[in-house]
Amino acid sequence: MHFVFKPLLKTYFPKSTLLIDHFHVIRLINDRLNHTRKRIMRKYAQNKKSLEYRLLKHRYKILLKSGNYIDHEVFKYDKLLKHYVTENMILESLLSFDDELKQAYSAKEEYLIFDQVTKEEANNSDKRKEFNNVIKRFKHTQVEESISVAQILSSWKEEILNSFIWINNRRISNGPVEGKNNYIKKILSNANGMTNFQSARNRILYSQNKYETYSMNEHKNKIKRTGTPRGAYKKTKIVKTYK
Repeated sequence: MHFVFKPLLKTYFPKSTLLIDHFHVIRLINDRLNHTRKRIMRKYAQNKKSLEYRLLKHRYKILLKSGNYIDHEVFKYDKLLKHYVTENMILESLLSFDDELKQAYSAKEEYLIFDQVTKEEANNSDKRKEFNNVIKRFKHTQVEESISVAQILSSWKEEILNSFIWINNRRISNGPVEGKNNYIKKILSNANGMTNFQSARNRILYSQNKYETYSMNEHKNKIKRTGTPRGAYKKTKIVKTYK
C-alpha cells in the first residue's frame, strides 16, 4: 500500500482491475493501533512496575484481536492482575487507561465490521457510502495514527472497494497466489535448494496437479545437471597398521 507503487500499477497495468487485499488493510490498521499503544505505554515508562505499563506491554495482543473473538465467559487466572478474569475484562482495563487508545480501538472494530460482509450484503448495500463513513470515523478520533490510516484509506479507496467484488462465490484475493508461492518455497526448502531449473519446474507442476500420474517408463530426454566434467585425480592408498 505504499504510494510509490500506485503510478507504476496504472502505467504497466492500464487495463487491469487493481485491488488491495483486505488482509493488508487490516494489518495496516492493526500496526497503527499498535503504534498508538506503544506511544501511550511510554507515558507510564517512568514506573515500569505500574499496572498500566505492564498490561499495555504484556497484554497488547487482545487489542489487536477481533472483537468477535474476545471471550466474555471463560475466567482464567492472570498473573498481572492476580485474580481470575475474562479476556473482555482485560480489554476493558486496557481501554480505560487512555481515551486515545479507546478511540483508535473503536475505529479498528468499525472497519472490521465493514469488512466482514457476505456476497448478498455486498451486492445489496452501498459499500462506497459505508467506506466513506469508516474513513470519517478514523479522522474524527483525533488520534494521529488513526488519522494517517484515514489518509491512506482515502488514497486507495477504489482499490479497496474493488476487493469486495465476488467471483466464483468468493471475494477477489491474492491469497491463492500467495499460497502457491509458499508451497513452492517449501518444496525448495525441503530439497535444500535445486540447481536444475527444469527438474524443479517438473516437480512443482507434478505436485500441484492432483490429476497427474507418473510413468514407470524411462523418458527419452533425461534431465541432468550440466557442468564441467571431473578432471583426473590421484587416489591415496590407505595402509592399515596393526599393533
